[in-house]
Amino acid sequence: MKKQILKNLIILLLAPVVGFVLLLLVHLLPTGPIKSNVISSKDSIIAEGQDELVIDDYNATLTGNFTDCIMLQLSIYDGGHSALDQAMNLYRNEVGNEEEWCPGLSLVDYLNGSPTRLEVAYPRYWHGYLVFLKPLLLFTSFNSIRLINAGLQLILLAASLILFAKKGHSKLAFSFAASLPFMFFFSSFASLSLSICIYIILAEMLLTALFNEKLSENEGYMTFFLVAGCATAYFDFLTFPLATLAFPLIAFLALNEGGMKKTYLSILKYSLTWGIGYVFMWASKWVIALIFTGKNTVSDAVNTISARTSATDGGRIAGYIKVLKNNISPFANRAFALLILLLGVIVLVIIIKKGFKKYFDGFAQRIPVLLIGLIPFAWYFVASNHSFEHAAFTCRNLAIFVFAIVFALIKDVKPADKKESDLNS
Repeated sequence: MKKQILKNLIILLLAPVVGFVLLLLVHLLPTGPIKSNVISSKDSIIAEGQDELVIDDYNATLTGNFTDCIMLQLSIYDGGHSALDQAMNLYRNEVGNEEEWCPGLSLVDYLNGSPTRLEVAYPRYWHGYLVFLKPLLLFTSFNSIRLINAGLQLILLAASLILFAKKGHSKLAFSFAASLPFMFFFSSFASLSLSICIYIILAEMLLTALFNEKLSENEGYMTFFLVAGCATAYFDFLTFPLATLAFPLIAFLALNEGGMKKTYLSILKYSLTWGIGYVFMWASKWVIALIFTGKNTVSDAVNTISARTSATDGGRIAGYIKVLKNNISPFANRAFALLILLLGVIVLVIIIKKGFKKYFDGFAQRIPVLLIGLIPFAWYFVASNHSFEHAAFTCRNLAIFVFAIVFALIKDVKPADKKESDLNS
């Protein structure tokens, strides 16, 4: 156990170093060819504006063009800064001001060769996605990357579903697939920013399907969740990060049966490990930026966190009701009503086939999974301001609830054996 803790500590300390070096390296790439490939998609960027909807009147089907334009700007911007300064502080041009961002207009302005009127920095995130985005844009356009997203995400999804089913976990595979519409999976491929957590989730699910036995040895899952937390903080923009904890956590419980005490301890342990990786990796960016550039990004980050976790209008409790309403409303339509009805019928058929008595005898074993499904509601309470203002993408956290509830209802439960239960505990 001591060796595992030491190993994880080394990984935790190395993660920011590796992240820093990778960002520095990609900022040495020439911006000219990258800019040319972004220019080839300029007409699409202009047509979509700040936030394009894949389906009109359904706000959660946005492509996130507002954020994507920032990502593209940071990929091509050349303000005469050193690679180190740019990698740490992420400068870009802006036609508005720091309070009124206009990423779409600012990007088009820059692509048209207009002189930079205002330069702003965006240092509170790692922006680790640039490690992939900048090299990709060397060879292909923004629109092509969207097509790559669609194909690659479907391949990763298919691979994980097939592997789960092949290993006798078809109900886990079904529950995972059933949750994806609630993540607006069909429209997220068109978004660079909203694809980040989806890629992390798909990678996590594939790795658990492939290497569960190995990860189960010598607390390998502690390292797994630690790295997952670090990766989420490094690549993501604070979109729906908790999904990268909850999805593999449900998969872990499905693949590793144990006593109830052990199960609850595993949930607590791996959640804490993921949280340590997430918080440490994120905070390390501010410290590294301060060391290498002398610019204090800590106050900016702390102020942002304070704002994002503040209560909305009406106070913490009344405001929480508004947050829930905002995040549930994207699913309050006929399309999702039919989908929920279909899922309900499928679950009911499985329960009837299994037998009600047998089903409810094992209900206690379903509680740990159901508890994971409540994570989004805790997140909405803690990050009230962020979840209220950005409900168009934080609503995707509710896919966790769907995954958990469907799997908990249809999962196979072994009859409790007292001696075996006591041993497992």
